[in-house]
This record gives sequence, C-alpha cells and structure tokens, in this order.
Amino acid sequence: MNSNTAKRIRNVVLRRMAGSITMDTFLGRSNLIIFSARSSGTDKKAKYFIDLQFLLDKTSQILENGSETPVHAPNALEKLAVGLQRARWPHSKTKRIVTKFGKEEVFALWEDELLKVAKWLTYFDDFRKLSSDLQLQIVKGMWKTFSRLEKLATTAIARRQKLCSDRMIMAYLEKDLVFCDLNKLDIDLSWCTKYTFEQLKFFESHDYVKQMDELLQPMLDLNPTDVELSYMLAQLCFHQVGKRHQGAILQVTEQFQETLSNHLHDYYVNRLGSKNYVNRIASMMKINNMIQKFVYHDKVKSELMKVFDIFYVKYSHPDLFTNA
Repeated sequence: MNSNTAKRIRNVVLRRMAGSITMDTFLGRSNLIIFSARSSGTDKKAKYFIDLQFLLDKTSQILENGSETPVHAPNALEKLAVGLQRARWPHSKTKRIVTKFGKEEVFALWEDELLKVAKWLTYFDDFRKLSSDLQLQIVKGMWKTFSRLEKLATTAIARRQKLCSDRMIMAYLEKDLVFCDLNKLDIDLSWCTKYTFEQLKFFESHDYVKQMDELLQPMLDLNPTDVELSYMLAQLCFHQVGKRHQGAILQVTEQFQETLSNHLHDYYVNRLGSKNYVNRIASMMKINNMIQKFVYHDKVKSELMKVFDIFYVKYSHPDLFTNA
C-alpha cells in the first residue's frame, strides 16, 4: 500500500468517526457500532445517532464467506444443528457475571446476536442459494426473534445443569459464559432516554423477567435436542420474517419450513426410531407460539413508546428493530 492510498483510507475513516464516540465493549474488543453524541448546546430534542453500517458489513462478509468448516450431515436440518453448536458454543468457557447493563453491553449484545444468526445460516444450503441482498434482509428480520429463543434454551441448560441459580439467566457471548441476575441488574438507559428503567416499567405489560419465567418451565420439560432446537428456531424465525415481508421472502421461507419439517420427520422416524412424536411437536410449537405472543406485545409497547417520544436515538438502519 503506497502512502497516498494509506492517507486516503485514513481520511475516510476520520471523516466517518468525526463527532462520534467509538468504544471498546466489555468483552475487550472494538465494537462495530458507532454512537454519535449530541454536541453541547444542541436542541434537547435532537437525537443521538447509532450507525450500524459496519456491523451490517461484517454480517454480509460472514454470509459471503460461508461456513467456517465443511459439514457433512444427512440433511439440511441436521446440518443446521451442527452449525448451531459451532455458532453458539464458545471455544473457551470463561465465566463472567454482569451486574451493570448499559450502552457498551447493549451494543456488544446486538453485535453478538446478529453475527451469530449469520454464522448459523451459513450452514443452510438452501438459504445460501439466495441472492446476497435477500440473505441479508432475512437475517435483519429474524435476529432478535432468534435471540429470544436461543437465550431461553441456553438458560434452561444452565438451570438444568445447576450452572446458575433460579433467578439468573445465562448467555454465550463470544468466548464467555455470561451470567446475570435480572432482579439485581443495574440497567443504565441514560444513553438513549431521560427516563430511568424503573420509570419505564409503566410500559412493561409483559417484561422480560415475566416472559422468561413463563417460558422456562416448558423449555425445561421439553429439553430439546440440537436438531429439535434448530427446527424450533427455523420455524419461529422464518414464519416471523415471512409474515413481515410477504412476497418473495414469504415464498422462500415457507419453502424452507416445509423442507425442514420433512427432515424433522425423518429425524424422528429414521434416526430415533420414533413414530409417536406428536406430543413433542406440540410442546415445541407451544413455546414458539408463546414467544410470538410476546413479540407482538413488545411491538405494541414499542409503538406506544414512539408516540410518547421516550427514546432519543436514531438508527442508521431502523428496520433491524422492527420485530425487536
């Protein structure tokens, strides 16, 4: 690289970061999300700007590169199950207890959740056949719903294995096992609203703790295999994103669901030798339907907050949070 090229690159980066605050996440690495603060003396109604372009560029790169290692499996669903293990489980199991949740933690969580979904879908050959634009659109529409179910399953494993207490949740975040007690967590929302977390409970008709309490026991009772969990994730997310977008995306997501349903039948009959699996399917769909209900309630709550102008942030890509 010659000096002129290096100078041009440096100038582009500096312009991009001018007036912005970049930060290292609590995981000790640079974040892909840029937070632009309001300058002093600006209108109090002016919004902070959150630039997610770098994060989406990284997501597109993962989708383009494909799975990190080749996988041989009997069908697409079992290949997704292998991919789920690789995208989800950290290589090292360093434990970290989180007692405060603010801007840095939120951004780190968003980054991990979005990239995890992208990595998982690189193990789905039918998805890989779609155009790059369509792939990214589907990932953007499903990452938050995916994370709800994936974190529920992770916490159920932790509770079953006595890795955490009954009031704690566990998540895999990059290379760490992250634990937190939701009842003792110090939540700092000063970066996005003038209201405190306690004040915002006025809008919480179904808060996260209540949702987790309602969902955990059914998940503990089901104790899904990786194949079953992969099917649950695919069914829930593809149904949600297809319903949201309609058109071409609805067509391909319905096809995905049909293919994976057939593979689930093969898994029960040919791999497990079980022909009576109706009750397990019913339990899986019960959990998925409960999550869909919570997604709807949270969407209504989000729309209400917009009416009252609760948050003073603006996103470069607001469609990432349509189903959040």
